[in-house]
Amino acid sequence: MFMWLSGGLALFLFGMEQMIKGLLVIAGDQMKNILARLTQNRVMGAVTGAAVTAVIQSSSVTTVLTVGFVSAGLMSVTQAAGVIMGANLGTTITAQIVAFKVTNYALLAVALGFVLQFLSQKHKNIAIGQLIMGLGLLFFGMNVMSEGMAPLRDYQPFLDLMMEMQNPFLGILVAFIFTALVQSSSATIGIIIVMASNGFLTLPAGIALLMGANLGTTVTALLSAIGKSREALRTALVHSLFSILGILIWLPFIPILVDLATFISANEIIHNGLDRVVLAEQTPREIANANTIFNLVSLIIFLPLIPVFIWVVNKLVPVLEEEKTTTTFKAEFLDETFIATPSMALQAVMLEIEHYQKVYGLFYKRTIALIVEPNTKKLSREILNIEKFRVYQAEILTYLGRSSQVELSVSEQNQHLKLITVLHNLESMLDIVQSNIFNVLHQMIHNDIKPSETMLNLVGKLTNEVGHAIENALTSVCKSDYEAAMSVIAMSPTIELLIQDALSHQFKRFQTTEKRLKTFRYEMQLVEGFKQMYSLAQRIAYLQEEPVEKSEVPKSPKVD
Repeated sequence: MFMWLSGGLALFLFGMEQMIKGLLVIAGDQMKNILARLTQNRVMGAVTGAAVTAVIQSSSVTTVLTVGFVSAGLMSVTQAAGVIMGANLGTTITAQIVAFKVTNYALLAVALGFVLQFLSQKHKNIAIGQLIMGLGLLFFGMNVMSEGMAPLRDYQPFLDLMMEMQNPFLGILVAFIFTALVQSSSATIGIIIVMASNGFLTLPAGIALLMGANLGTTVTALLSAIGKSREALRTALVHSLFSILGILIWLPFIPILVDLATFISANEIIHNGLDRVVLAEQTPREIANANTIFNLVSLIIFLPLIPVFIWVVNKLVPVLEEEKTTTTFKAEFLDETFIATPSMALQAVMLEIEHYQKVYGLFYKRTIALIVEPNTKKLSREILNIEKFRVYQAEILTYLGRSSQVELSVSEQNQHLKLITVLHNLESMLDIVQSNIFNVLHQMIHNDIKPSETMLNLVGKLTNEVGHAIENALTSVCKSDYEAAMSVIAMSPTIELLIQDALSHQFKRFQTTEKRLKTFRYEMQLVEGFKQMYSLAQRIAYLQEEPVEKSEVPKSPKVD
């Protein structure tokens, strides 16, 4: 019996994993984009969390993704709270699916999924096969567990133990421990449905176990927050508080929840005894409906109270002074009311680029400091900041795109095109920082390589000039400053001379040792990165047109 139960559970978990992998390949990028962008208010966040979880069939995956987004600074704790609350509702779809008696078709799904994976050449079709096969294995695992439990139907000590599950505290504790161990509330739900379909569980006992499964899945979020930012830890704590308070509120009302689930399922209430035949027919569907009611009502109650949750977790994990001084990547000037007036919308984008310039200037200085004093922790933080910049840029581009939906004049069209070009060049700069600077610094730290003092001085001069070039190029756009643009273009001989000095220095000290060759390659990659960034600053500067001087109008003769 242990072999059947453990093997069936293994098949269930493996099938769940394969199904999630297939779904993430098919719709993973879209799901991530939806999570990152469609969370501007708590209601939309909850809807997004529920929808994403309903699709990928795992609240744990949604929660881990959300904690990751918060850690990367792509989402605030307030936004994440709504997503996580919605995820708890979305995961009830799993219970609804497994409550249907589809185990007879499990092996057909396994066979069909295998054939698709075996015969398909396209990556997406293989993922669809993986999804179908995973679904089949999930239901086949449930069938195996159900068969393994058959001897327990006449084993009185086990039946007595199941009667003990009428005590909700015991049921919650058992399900919590099991869910925390297997890291999947879906697995716990699957077993609950299997036990109910064999007539071992009453509806109140099933509800208590579901509550424990909801609480147990919070352990996944807490584990995913280990080693991440304090904001990520706060997000995980919001998840835990939501589940704990939901259970505390519902505990006194389990009989009412039983009546509601029975009413929705259109079944008669069984008040006494353990009629296994009737329970096997009715309870799985009732448990699934109770799970949906439990999470839906909890969501409705707690969604307006998100600010209270944030206040509590900020008390549990206080906001440090260094967190308060962290640079924000939030748009300051993209007012929705300007969209209908293109000239004002374009002006708002120019003001936003000016704000971007200030934020990027601080980022650039920290990047230069990392070349002088490499630090793995600081480097990791700046790599996350690149992702924040990308989201920030995407927000500006989206706003700019929406402003073009209204008819533009010729001058507005030219301005619109210029701003898009500027933003694309800024995006290319980020790519260069990541590939030619941060990746190189990471390799240098890993191989314990440091540039020479002479090389650091040369790079210092080059980075200083490039920094001025980027600042002046953006100033030329924001202030329509032709002189600032010309100053960027005029830097070209200075930049070339500094690069030639760097090369000359390298050739003078060139040695054929393996370490020196690595150092040479890394130093030249750094130099090349800043050269490319200057080229992009030049492109931005060339966008600024020379101002047309107005001819002096002769004065009218004075008339007495």
